[in-house]
Amino acid sequence: MDVWLRFTATLVAFSLIGLARASAEPQILGLIASLEPTSLQCERGQCGAEFTSFCIEQHRKPPVLGTVYDIHDPETLIVEGVREDGQTIRFQASGLLDIASARGRSAVRISVPARFLKDNGLASVRVTVGERATLIPEPNPTAYWVHTGYDIAVAAGPLRNAAAAIIDRGGARTGAALLTARLINALPRAGRASEARRDQVWRSVELSPESSGYELVVTGFDQCYRVTRSGLMSLRQCLGSLHDRWISKLNVDYWEAVDAGS
Repeated sequence: MDVWLRFTATLVAFSLIGLARASAEPQILGLIASLEPTSLQCERGQCGAEFTSFCIEQHRKPPVLGTVYDIHDPETLIVEGVREDGQTIRFQASGLLDIASARGRSAVRISVPARFLKDNGLASVRVTVGERATLIPEPNPTAYWVHTGYDIAVAAGPLRNAAAAIIDRGGARTGAALLTARLINALPRAGRASEARRDQVWRSVELSPESSGYELVVTGFDQCYRVTRSGLMSLRQCLGSLHDRWISKLNVDYWEAVDAGS
């Protein structure tokens, strides 16, 4: 009987842990600073692009597709509108941008409604990510495990600083992820790109051979180009998988460093 009670108690404990994790608010994310401004591509009433992100909180669940986020410090996102004559206008990021998870913890989509361009007489909108940008999930008051002010302060402060040293300045892998994100944004969000667009995407993005991670991207792009000539996977999906693999390895390095220092 004692063995059975202990077994039952263990099952209950694991069930409660699983329930708490399932009903918790998802991970706070970091955004890696941009190599350059990223133009938002307009389609279906939205203008947006993907940006490289990573997990700051290892022990929370990763976000699901479409999880809504807010920027912790609006000054770390620079939003510029460009008029037809080339004049640029700067806008406040707070309350303007829609930010949501695109692929788990490794990529988010930042967008504005297409009508924002028309209302402000803009030809395009571009976003630049600054240093130590941090994303906080939209509050969920019904969650079992919510983010307290202390949780957010720790994640956006000391933990974000630790991540900056390991992930933001992660060398070739970080560079490769940022370059690959540019290729991803040059491809259609849904469906397969035409052969003409597949052939043009590398030239249209104009990646510099001097950029960190360039050789990794060349190898990865060539492989993805070959394996997606037929089949169900698109070139964009394959590049997304490569991008996320590089970020995941850096994320593991960060988690191990934080655990060792705790």
